[in-house]
Amino acid sequence: MAVLQKTKKRRLSLTAGAIFARLKASRTASCSLNFVLGFMMSGARVMGNMAPFGIAAVARAPASPEGIFCLLGACTGYLLTGGFDFGVRYIASALLVFTVSFVLRDTKLVTKAWFMPCVAALVSGVTNYLNSFELFASVPILAGALTELTLTGGAAYFFIQATRPGPRTGEEAERVQTISSLVLCACLFISLANVLILDVISVGRFLALLLIMTAAFKGGALTGGAAGVAFGFAMDLAAGSGGFFSMAYAISGLISGFFSKHGRLLFLVGYIAVNTIAVIWVTGFELRMPLMYEVFAASVAFAVLPEKLLEILGSAAALPLPSTGEAGLRRYAAARANRLSHALRDLYGTVFRAINSRTNDNDVATVFDRASAAVCVNCKNKSDCWQKSFMDTLTIMNDATEPMLGRGKLQTDDLADRFLEKCPSVHTFVTAVNGELRALMYRRQFRSRLSENRSAAYGQYKDLADIVEGLAKDLQDANGADPLAERRLSRFLRAMDISADVSVFRDGRGRLHAIIESGRLNPLLRQENWLDTLSAVLGVRLCKSPDGAETTANRISVLEAEPLVVSVGIAGMKKKGEAVSGDRGTYFKTEQGVLCVILADGMGSGEAAAKESINAVRTLETFLRAGVDPAVAMKLLNSVLLLKNGEDWGYSTVDLMCVDLFTGEACFYKYGAAPSFVKNGKAIRRVRGESLAAGLCAGDGSSPDVVRMKLRPGNVALIASDGVSTAGDNWLREMLLQTDGRDAKALAKETLRRAAKENGPEDDMTVLALRVDERS
Repeated sequence: MAVLQKTKKRRLSLTAGAIFARLKASRTASCSLNFVLGFMMSGARVMGNMAPFGIAAVARAPASPEGIFCLLGACTGYLLTGGFDFGVRYIASALLVFTVSFVLRDTKLVTKAWFMPCVAALVSGVTNYLNSFELFASVPILAGALTELTLTGGAAYFFIQATRPGPRTGEEAERVQTISSLVLCACLFISLANVLILDVISVGRFLALLLIMTAAFKGGALTGGAAGVAFGFAMDLAAGSGGFFSMAYAISGLISGFFSKHGRLLFLVGYIAVNTIAVIWVTGFELRMPLMYEVFAASVAFAVLPEKLLEILGSAAALPLPSTGEAGLRRYAAARANRLSHALRDLYGTVFRAINSRTNDNDVATVFDRASAAVCVNCKNKSDCWQKSFMDTLTIMNDATEPMLGRGKLQTDDLADRFLEKCPSVHTFVTAVNGELRALMYRRQFRSRLSENRSAAYGQYKDLADIVEGLAKDLQDANGADPLAERRLSRFLRAMDISADVSVFRDGRGRLHAIIESGRLNPLLRQENWLDTLSAVLGVRLCKSPDGAETTANRISVLEAEPLVVSVGIAGMKKKGEAVSGDRGTYFKTEQGVLCVILADGMGSGEAAAKESINAVRTLETFLRAGVDPAVAMKLLNSVLLLKNGEDWGYSTVDLMCVDLFTGEACFYKYGAAPSFVKNGKAIRRVRGESLAAGLCAGDGSSPDVVRMKLRPGNVALIASDGVSTAGDNWLREMLLQTDGRDAKALAKETLRRAAKENGPEDDMTVLALRVDERS
C-alpha cells in the first residue's frame, strides 16, 4: 500500500496541474510560468503556417493576473516569431478569448470543461474568415481552416485538463489528465522543434526521444510504442515530414521495449539499431543525418540520467499492474473468518468445560436423608435412631440400597428386623423413600437428556468453527481473477458485437469460473454449440453451473468441466401396506465438482418415516450445496435431530457418498446405514459402519463412520437401504460380478427386483447405483 501511495504521489508530481498548484502560492513564479507557456505555445507551428496553440493556452488561463501574463506571453510570441502581419490575427483571437473568459468569470458557464474550448475554436474560425474572406473559396482552404479550428478547440480542452489543480478522483479522471499532460508536452516539443543546437540537433525532438526511451524502458513495448506514435505525430506536424517520425519513433519504442528488462546498455543498443534501420528505409530524406545525431545525443543523455529521476519519470509512463486489491480483500476476509473460527472454538471450549463441571446430586444416600427429614422429624425414636444408634441405622440403609436399586423401589423386607421393630412409621418411611427414589431417577433422566441437548447445541459452535475455518481456507487459497482468459473472452464477445461484463477466475481448487452479463447475449446463445465455442476461446472444456443458475438472455455462468462423469440410477419400493416409502434418496453435483449421493431411512415406515427422511435429506443437501465439509454437515444433521422435539422427529439412518469428479477420490459417510458395495474389476468391496443412526449419537460418538477410497473409470458403486439386504447380501455380490453397470438405471431396478424376490416387500427398499467414466 505504501508503494502504491508513493507511486500515485509521483504520478501526481509529474502532472502539469500539480506544477501549477505548487507555484500558485508564489504569484511571481505563477505569472512567470504562464508567460513562458503562452510564449512557447505561440511559437509552435504545425502544417506549415498554423499556430493554434497560443490561443489554446490563453483559453486555458484563468481570468486573473496569471491569465493576463499568459496573454502577454502569447502576443509577444506571435509578434516575435511571426511578425506583425502574421501575428495580428492570432493576437486578436487571443484577446477575444481572454475577454470572454474575463467577462464571464463569475458565472458557472466558464467553469464547464467544454465552454472555453468551444469559444477558442469559434473565435479562431471567425478571425480566420475575417482575415482573408476566402474561407469557402476552395476545398483545401476550407479543410485547412477546419483543421486549425479543431486543433485550437482540442488543444484548449487538453490544456485545461492538464493544468487543472487538485487531485483527480476516479481512474477515468486520472487517465484523462495523463493523456492531457502528454498532449501538452507534445505541443511544447513542437514549439522547440525548430530550436537547433549547433544547427543540427532539434531541442524538441531531443526531448521527445528522451521521453520515448524512458517510456519504453520503464513501461515496456506497448507503452514505448504508444509514446513513439504520440510524439512522432507531433514532430511530423512540426516538420511536415509525412509520417516519418511517427513510423521511426513508434517502431523504435515498440521493439526496444522488449529489451527493457535487460539493462540500459542492451536497451540503448536495440533502440539505436532499430532507429538506424528505420532511417535507412527512407531514401532521400533530408533529416536523415540530423535524426541520427539526435538519437545518439538522446541515448547519451538517457545513459547518464540519474536512476532516481528515471524512476520518477518512468512511474508516469509505466502501465498499471493488475490490481492486487481483490487479493488483499480476500486475505483480509480470510483473516477475519479465521479469527471468528478461533473465537467459536474458544467459546465451545469454555461452555464444554462448564457443562462438564456440574455438582453431584446423584448420591443415593440423599434418598434416605430426605425421606428421614420428612418422616422422622416428629418421631419419638428420632434421637435413638439417628444419634445414639446412627452407625447401626446407616448400616441398615446401606444394606437396603442394593436390592432397592435392583428392583427400582424399596420394600419393607429390605429393612432389617430390628429397624422394623423400633420404627413406628415403617410404611410411611418406605413410601417417602420410594418417592425420593423416583425423584432421583427423574432428575438423572432429565440431566442426561439436558446434557445431550447441551452437548449437541454447544457442539454446533465447534461445527460452525469448522465451517468458518473452511471458508477462510477457500478465501486464502482462491487463485483470483484470470486476466488473460478475461481478455480473450472480452475480445471474442466484442467481435460478435456484444458489450458485456466478463468475470473469469479460479477458485481454491484451481477450477475456472466464467460469468458473462450483458443486455444482449442472444447472438451467442442462438448458436447450438455456444458452450463448445466458449470452451475453445478459454482453452478449457466448460459445462453449465450446477447451482441452479439458469442461462438467460442476460447472464451466462459456466465452469471448467470435470474430467470424470458419473451416471446414476435410482429405484425404490414401499413396504407392503404403506401408502408411501420411508426412504428418501437423491443425488446432485456441487460447484466444487463433487457428486453427492444421499440415502436416508426414517424411523419406522409410512408417512412419519418419510417425513423424517425427507427433512434429513433436505437439511444435508442444503449444507453440502453451500460448500460445507461433508463430515461437518453430517454432524450438524445429527445435532439437529438430537435437539428436535421427540414427538416430531425421531432418528434416521443416513448414507452419504461424495465423489470428486476431478480426482476420483470418494468418501462414504454413514450414520447407522446399511453396507454399500463398490466394484473394481472383479473385486467387490463391502463398505460398512458401526455408528448409530443420526439422532441417537451424542457426545464423543457423534461423528459418522468415514471410509475413503479412490474410484477409477469403470468402477461401480451400489448404495441401498437396510430392506435390500435383510436376508444377506451374497446374491448382491454375485449380481455385481456379472454386470458392468453401464446402465445405472437398469442396475438399480434389477437390484430392487432381486431384493424383493429374496426378502419380500416387508420393508421399504431403495437402491442407488452409479458408474464412473471418463468424460468423452
